[in-house]
Parts: sequence; structure tokens; C-alpha cells
Amino acid sequence: MASFDIKPLDQSDEVAKRDISRSDNIELENATSTKDLNSPFSAFTANEERVCLRKIDKWLTPMIIVSYGLQYIDKVILNGASQFGIVQDLDLYTIVGHNEQTQEPILSLHRFSLVTMIFYWGYLAGAVPAAFLAQKLPLGKFLAGLIVTWGVVTMLTALVPSYPGMLVQRFFLGFCEAGAGPGFSLMIPLFWKREEQPLRYSFWYLSQGLGIFLGPMMIYGIGHIHGDLSPWKYQYLILGAITVAWGVIMVFALPNSPESAWFLDEAERTVAAARIRLEQVTEETKTIKLHQIVEAVKDPKTWLTVISTYCIHFINGACSGFGAIIVKSFGYSPFKSVLLTGCAGIYLLAVLAITGAAANYQRNTRTIIWWICEVFVIAGAALIWQVQWAPDHSAALAGFFLLFTFPPGYTMLLSLVGSNTGGYTKKVFVMGLVWMAYCVSNGTAPLFIKTTEVEEHYPTLFRGALVTASLSVACSLAMRFYLINANKKRDQNLDAAIRDRTIAQDLTDWENPHFRYTL
Repeated sequence: MASFDIKPLDQSDEVAKRDISRSDNIELENATSTKDLNSPFSAFTANEERVCLRKIDKWLTPMIIVSYGLQYIDKVILNGASQFGIVQDLDLYTIVGHNEQTQEPILSLHRFSLVTMIFYWGYLAGAVPAAFLAQKLPLGKFLAGLIVTWGVVTMLTALVPSYPGMLVQRFFLGFCEAGAGPGFSLMIPLFWKREEQPLRYSFWYLSQGLGIFLGPMMIYGIGHIHGDLSPWKYQYLILGAITVAWGVIMVFALPNSPESAWFLDEAERTVAAARIRLEQVTEETKTIKLHQIVEAVKDPKTWLTVISTYCIHFINGACSGFGAIIVKSFGYSPFKSVLLTGCAGIYLLAVLAITGAAANYQRNTRTIIWWICEVFVIAGAALIWQVQWAPDHSAALAGFFLLFTFPPGYTMLLSLVGSNTGGYTKKVFVMGLVWMAYCVSNGTAPLFIKTTEVEEHYPTLFRGALVTASLSVACSLAMRFYLINANKKRDQNLDAAIRDRTIAQDLTDWENPHFRYTL
């Protein structure tokens, strides 16, 4: 990295000024008309920043949404394929007995649970290596390569002949997709300021809502293809091919950083980079700094974040892998259960839009939105577990929809990590731990789904959901209390004279006395 002689900005120029007493506010006033485009601290007007931000939102946001949406669809094809013959074709079940009245076999889907679960163990194996590769390699090209790779692996599922082969395929699919979450988590802080990030993280997770909605619709349509192959094989082949085609486009379109964004001109690239440097966060660096990793391990925020990630995503293990199976248990047909699972995506889209806008326009509300979302999850789990499923299925279905309030809470948590972690290596390491916790949660949750408990409404699963969601609420309150007190201590030791010397240095949030935490 090039080094710069950092000097205080001339106060006679009405340049962008930082109000450091407010946790995530930068107001850009009128700037001088002359700019040195080679300087990391070029003056720029508020209008120039708005134009730059609009272009970033116009071009980069759709790339992130489509890329992550395809990842989600490729991951959950198994959910829809379970209604189109994959369970029977690959022997993803065992017979554990027979119904005494009808003599119909009682099936255990323990094998299906393991196939769902092992994806996340592959993800876990690849999460930390992928996070550090994302730091060492050009970020955009790295992500584009991953998209192509997991698309190919998705297509190869059609060649899997048996249960052991499916275990291997799912593990490698998880391993190949492991870099997507950490990679996009690192990309957002490179292009958007801290107060802008909650809405963009919500835009990112709109892809999950779109995936939940469009994925089952596409799977349902493809499942009605009549050919020489089983319907589920067409699902994997067609959706995997779409992912590969998109990945090839991303090789040329996805930028590595603001300085390489093709959709910005030279002056706009300078503005895009400078406005992030003025945030007192840090710019991208390819140097791994061990002392920042040590600090991350000592930081209480890190472990509150890791525990919360596990708790938030516990219910996802049920929603993503067993959603259609759970809805079918309410009394719906196999095809209708797939479509209703997709309708949950519409609910998720609405909640993401509301929570993202609320966090964007009402400052320091991220931890509050987080715990409110978890309260909805608690309500949903309690409904499914305790209400009658027949003859009226509506209350149980409403509870199922409420479970999908967890992603907006997670977007708030991710935005807190992006906003409140200074030091690029520290941020990469914490993001790696976050996605490891994501994997462990999703990788263990399917073990709590016992299809033999369907008559009791899956008590093991929903007891676990109630406990983990409640613990997540406690963590959100603890995080808010910790951050408020940390900001108060920093305000007591404020030294504006050294503020500008910390801009664009790769300092952690502990090392930078002018760093203020968002709530």
C-alpha cells in the first residue's frame, strides 16, 4: 500500500467535516472547486457524493442481490427437490416401523437431515480460509470465481447416484460457497459509509427473500418438466447453469474496490474512496496483522457477535432445509407446501424493507431492531408448537411465516460488525468467526428436527428455537449497553488535534480514540 503524509485539512476550506460526537454521522458541506485526484483526502461537494452514491447503488447493489440470491437458491434446491423424488431416488430415508392402523411405513428422514447439515460443515471448513483469501486476492474476481465454481458443483448434483455421493456433493457445495458471505460482508464497508450500511445490508438480504420466493416457484415449474431424467435433476442442472452464466458476467462486472469500479469515472472513484477514509474506519489492505487478530479475540463484542450469530441462525436450519416438509406437516399437499414456502419470501421482503429503512433513517436503532425481530421468531416458534394444525392450518402457517423474521435481525448484526470493527485484519477475522458460527448453527439445527415427532409438533426443534432466540435478545441488550459505555469513555478523552492523523491509517477500533460505535 502507498503511504501518505497525513496532515490536518485546511480549516479555511469548507471541506467535509466529521462530527465525532455522533457515532456514525458525516456531513459533507460545500467544498473547494479544486481537487487533487491523487490525494486520499480530496475535497468534494455533497452533490458529488450523492451522484457517486447513486451510481454505486444503481450498479453494485443489484450485483450483490443477484449473486447472493443465486447462492441461496442453489443451497436450498434440496428443500424443493425433496418433494420431487430426490429422497426416494437417493435413499435419503429409513423405515423405522409401520403405522398400526394403516400399516403404512413410518419413515425417518435422519439421512436427509445429515445431507442438509453437511453443507454447513463444508461451509465451516471453507469459511476462515475464504475470509483470508478475500483479503489477499482481488475481492471482486475472488467472488466471481466462487460463483462459477459453486454453479458447476450444483450442476454436478444431477450425476449423484446415492446417499453417500450426496453427502460428498453437499460438503463440497458448502466449501465452495463459504467465501460468499465473508466476501460480500467485506465489500459493503468498502463502498458505503457506516450510516448507509444497515439499508445496504438489508438490500443484500433482500436476495434471501427473493430466493425464498422465486426459488420454490422456479423449482415448482422445473419440476413439471417431463423428460428422461428425474424432475429434481432438471432443477439442479438448470439452476446451476444460470449461476455459472451469472458468475462469468461477474468476472468482468464486479469491482474489487472503489478505485476499480468501472461504473465510476476517475473523479467519482476518488470521491468514493475518500468518503470511506473519512469514516475513521480503515481502507482495504493486503497485509495480515497478527496483533489485530489478538485484539479481536480479547474484544467482548466479538464473542457477543459470535454467540448471537449462532442463536439467530438456529431456526434457519429448519426453514432452509425442512421448510417444505414442515409446511406439508400442517396438512398441505407436497406441491402446495413448496409454493407456500415461497410465499414466506414475500413476508421476508416486506420486513427487510421496513427494518432497513428504519435503521437508515433512525440512528442508533440497530440493536433494538435486532431484538424486536427475535421476539417475532419466539412468537412464531410458540405458535407452531402449541396451536392445533387441523382442521385450520392458518395459525401454524402464520407462525411459520414469523420464523422468517430472523434475517432482518441478522442484517442488523452484520452491519454492526461492519461499522464497529476497525482494522482490516480484525474485521476479516471477526467476519470469519461470524460465518463459522453461522455454519455451526445451521449445521447442528437439523439434528433437532425429528420427523418422528411430527404428531407432537416437533417439540425438540421449537424448544431449541425458543431458547436460542431468547439468548439472542439478551445478547442484543448486552451489546447495546457495552457500546453505550464504550462511547461515553471515549468522549471523556477526546483529542481533536490527532483526529486527522488517524484517518486512513489501518487502526483498530481500540487503537483509534476517535472511533465511535454505532448502536
